[in-house]
Amino acid sequence: MDPQATWSQLQDACRDQDWDAADELAQSLLNWLARGGFAPVTTGGDPNDAAQQRELVIHFCESVLQRRTPNSFAY
Repeated sequence: MDPQATWSQLQDACRDQDWDAADELAQSLLNWLARGGFAPVTTGGDPNDAAQQRELVIHFCESVLQRRTPNSFAY
């Protein structure tokens, strides 16, 4: 996995409101990080602080996965 490319694709998917792709990419990044993979570099925080970058990515990915409201589910 290339976490930097995945991060970029996740940003694009969110910008395009392609939530299915965003969910898949966010989950892929979380899985990568859970297995000990390194975090991509984000535009927020200190690019030299790996722990901070990891936390920023985890927070963002979790917020993507939690963004759906009850009204967005098909019944």
